[in-house]
Amino acid sequence: MMLPGIPVEAEVICPDVVAGRTLDEIGALKVYVGNETYPLSEFFEVEGEVAEAPSEQAIVVDGSVQTVKYIGARMTAGRVLVKGCAGMHTGAEMSGGELVVEENTRDWAGAEMKGGLLRIGRDSRNQTGAAYRGSSEGMTGGCIVVGGDSGLETGTFMRRGMIIVRGNAGPFAGAHMNGGEIFVFGEASRRMGYQARGNGGFIACLGGVESILPTYVYDTTYKPAFMKLYMRQLRDELGIDEAGGFLEASFRRYRGDAAVGGTGEILVAEKD
Repeated sequence: MMLPGIPVEAEVICPDVVAGRTLDEIGALKVYVGNETYPLSEFFEVEGEVAEAPSEQAIVVDGSVQTVKYIGARMTAGRVLVKGCAGMHTGAEMSGGELVVEENTRDWAGAEMKGGLLRIGRDSRNQTGAAYRGSSEGMTGGCIVVGGDSGLETGTFMRRGMIIVRGNAGPFAGAHMNGGEIFVFGEASRRMGYQARGNGGFIACLGGVESILPTYVYDTTYKPAFMKLYMRQLRDELGIDEAGGFLEASFRRYRGDAAVGGTGEILVAEKD
């Protein structure tokens, strides 16, 4: 596998595209490098078995491909495994299936995701699960698990779905969110929930916060019954073992963003 120094746009690395094709047909699929097109086989060795249906198709990218964009974008079924790093827009707009990146992803991973499961083994960069510029609707379903830290604007304009960050989350997490859930097991940075309107959505800060916007108003400290259910789901279904330590945790609840009449919640776990 020899990649050029500039990004390769490879939306064809997707179960929906390769299922039902021969290996030669898959190798001939077009990818974009700048304003030129090349066959996929120019950069990847194509081998293995091909399924008839996307739901039965598994794709393994053997190595780090941080300059390859759009892996698994818009996938509806099947499984993709990247044994290393992946580039921008990994899993963007996916609506089903499972996409696993063993190491890091770059910007816009899971952007405007609609369903399925995206697992990132280490860090994601900026705009994970976010809306694209000019769009008023980001993630509307599915689940993203970030094994390390996430960058700026995680889950902006989120409407539904779930994002779990096992490390720290950068500034503006959950900005403009109007539904969905974000869990941050490390420290949540400043300006989270900026101009969030609510609609049942919340940000759970389990490892502390840098600061909370003054337009969020403290409401109460309590033990929400629903949080115990979420923590069990994260531990038992998604393998987030540290969630088990919060089954009986108390949370400080803040409501906002009052600047836009929002009813969203920031829940901050009390330290023992």
